[in-house]
Amino acid sequence: MKSLIRSGLLVIFATAPSIAAAEGWTGFYAGGQFGTIETEMTYYGRTISEDSGTYGLIAGYNHAFGNKIVLGGELNVDKLNYTEMPFAHDLMTRRVKARLGYDLGSVLLYGTYGYSEIGDGTGENEDGTAIGFGLDYKVNDFLVLGAEWLRDSYEFEGIEMDITSLRIRLAYQF
Repeated sequence: MKSLIRSGLLVIFATAPSIAAAEGWTGFYAGGQFGTIETEMTYYGRTISEDSGTYGLIAGYNHAFGNKIVLGGELNVDKLNYTEMPFAHDLMTRRVKARLGYDLGSVLLYGTYGYSEIGDGTGENEDGTAIGFGLDYKVNDFLVLGAEWLRDSYEFEGIEMDITSLRIRLAYQF
């Protein structure tokens, strides 16, 4: 999975000089993402970790202010693929995030912060926070390819859980 993410990042940077800058970051977008996660869980004084994969859906809106500042909001849902983590099988995360970015033409550099929720679909969800940064690249006026690093943190019933992820994202802007 990590080699797949590295390959995706190489595609972004290798094609950047050859494609003309697309116009405008303002608008709605929707798409998908996949990546790798590293989870560290501490409970009853014991710490365990697992590397795994994730995939999910994204939807959001960006608004460009002036020439360089972009402010946006995003919703996303991810499925976490654990095999060994106790208490953590079949988990999903849901996030509502604010994004603040800097427009470099066909590239948007951004930071993100927001509310994160983790659960197994039974109605017992835990609240947390998400913080990260990313890079979006406009392939053309509608297609956006990106990479995002994100850290979700949760604390519940004596358990601390931190999920660090690196994702490749592909979205359609309309």
